[in-house]
Amino acid sequence: MAQSPLLTQLSTAPVFNTKAVARETGVPADTFRAWERRYGVPRPQRTAGGHRLYSEHDMAIIRWLRDRTAEGVNISHAVMLLTNSLDETAGEPASNTTSRSIERLLEEFLQLLTTFDLQHSEQLLSEAFSLYPFEQVLLEVIQPAMVEVGERWHRGEINVAAEHFATQFVRRKLSGLMNVFEGSSHRATVIVGCAPGELHDLGLLMSALFLVRRGWNVVYLGPQVPLADLLDTVTRVNPSLVCISASTMETASELIAVGRALQQTFPDVQFGYGGRVFNVNPELCASVPGTFLGHDAREFVDMVGVLLTRSTASNGEERDTR
Repeated sequence: MAQSPLLTQLSTAPVFNTKAVARETGVPADTFRAWERRYGVPRPQRTAGGHRLYSEHDMAIIRWLRDRTAEGVNISHAVMLLTNSLDETAGEPASNTTSRSIERLLEEFLQLLTTFDLQHSEQLLSEAFSLYPFEQVLLEVIQPAMVEVGERWHRGEINVAAEHFATQFVRRKLSGLMNVFEGSSHRATVIVGCAPGELHDLGLLMSALFLVRRGWNVVYLGPQVPLADLLDTVTRVNPSLVCISASTMETASELIAVGRALQQTFPDVQFGYGGRVFNVNPELCASVPGTFLGHDAREFVDMVGVLLTRSTASNGEERDTR
């Protein structure tokens, strides 16, 4: 669970100048000065000459706000959570916040999505990211919510407009999180896309987000990628791995041709695949040339690491795939 720092254990002595704080926290000086002006945190003291001096206490606050915003929490909501935390002893989050289990958050998120409540859906996800680890929120709130939305639509319990609203809300959220973590890649290039004819890419987008967050350089192609265009992209990008997703029997059958074409044209490029249809019908894996990448985004990103570690070892290269 993401918690505020144990501020009572940190010194409040003002000893660090602005440059030192920026260096130690990785947060630009303009950013934490803006937080100070708008929200009143941190609270540096001033020298006789008017220069700011920060304490260990201030730097812990800056680091905590940095981590929450990196997880997708809006800065104003992060400050509110921090303020609530400071009202409790030993820096623990407020009790009215911690009482909300991940199951309760999922239940409420579903209700909000299916009643077109954009504002409260945003607030709930911000709260979830502040309470629980990043990947847990994706796998135990967002992913099951979207599966249940799809099931409710199939059962006729919600209409297509509600399903589209939920899908587009989650797509925007995941894309925004991708933007947060992109630009810091230091590992091998991975192409991620859907099989020809495959329209459903939310699960794949989540998997791509896991990869980006772990430092992989992801080229995300999205839904229904034609085979010829995929092969052209592999030529241009020269990836270490191609990951393709399918969610129906029809699109899963397309992966046979995709896998064969990749193996014949690019024998040094790894090919992996996944998608809900393989979770439901695991026997399909026997017909697809390539590596099944697991049942969810966490298994997916772990398997990518395994594949590329093996590839690196067999080629005698010295890439960092940790």
